[in-house]
Amino acid sequence: MSVNRMDFRDDLNTASDYLRMAVPQMVRRRIPPTPYNYALWYAHVQNAYPDLSRSLLAEFPENGPYDPEKSESLFFEYFVKHYLPTSPQARDLIADIVTRLTQAVSRNLRGTQNYGASLREAMTVFGESVIDPERIRTMVGQLLTETRDLESLTQAFQSELESAGAQVERLTRELEESERRARLDALTKIPNRRGFDEALAQSLSGGDDEPTCLMLMDLDHFKRLNDTYGHPMGDRVLEIVGTVLAKLQSDHVFVARYGGEEFAVIVHDELEAAQMLAEQIRRQVAALQIRRKSTQDTIGAITVSIGLTRFRPGETAASLIERADTGLYRAKEGGRDRVVIA
Repeated sequence: MSVNRMDFRDDLNTASDYLRMAVPQMVRRRIPPTPYNYALWYAHVQNAYPDLSRSLLAEFPENGPYDPEKSESLFFEYFVKHYLPTSPQARDLIADIVTRLTQAVSRNLRGTQNYGASLREAMTVFGESVIDPERIRTMVGQLLTETRDLESLTQAFQSELESAGAQVERLTRELEESERRARLDALTKIPNRRGFDEALAQSLSGGDDEPTCLMLMDLDHFKRLNDTYGHPMGDRVLEIVGTVLAKLQSDHVFVARYGGEEFAVIVHDELEAAQMLAEQIRRQVAALQIRRKSTQDTIGAITVSIGLTRFRPGETAASLIERADTGLYRAKEGGRDRVVIA
């Protein structure tokens, strides 16, 4: 089931109208106006969430019994889950953990309250002026039984906590892996545009002390290559160029597929060092000997045009990218297979 997040951006008059509509419906059903109950019925009278309304009216018909666990379940389903991670598996797992722990706490709390009541009753029996041995034996036996029950509840609660902890650890690993994959280009196995955007923002947030250079590079005549040898060969060329760039990845160099046949490299060094790296990349790509798998014939030379620039204090990431792109354009206009500093 897919439900959009609830929107409660109503003005005072509209919210007051919804209040007057929601409360009578809750009163007729003897539903206590707890925060999550009111949120459910407020959303219902908005008449914007048909799935919620159907579920709510089915669970709580007029003159029907009130079940707080059903309210909690609906609140988790229609509110909490939609503020959790976008992955359905992660969302459902977190909601399951929260629900189980909530129920475990409730059971443990009820057991503790019952045990407290028994202790108070025992204190009354033990404090009586007239001692009744039989009654005392009965009370001691009852306390022993309830002590064992409370121990069982505590052990079960501890088990729930350990299980939840293991699930949280597994979920954390899965989310980290999911986040890593979301920043990785599936074809070239180097960071994608999203990964590049985040890396560049982080690079520029460190202030002006550390030099930062950016190069944008584009495979020359890539459309002609696709038309001549087919898209599978084009993909293979992209993969191989990605492999060349991946070998340069380090603490000072970040590489990414910018989009299509375009790549980006962030260099945390002075412009001279970045220019040397750009020329190295250009030469390595030009030296590639890529063969067709079907005939083992070598395809034509692969070259790249590169635009390079250095970050200027105070400028934005968009401005830096625009200047690097200007250098790339000039490299294309100047005959390709070259590095141009913008």
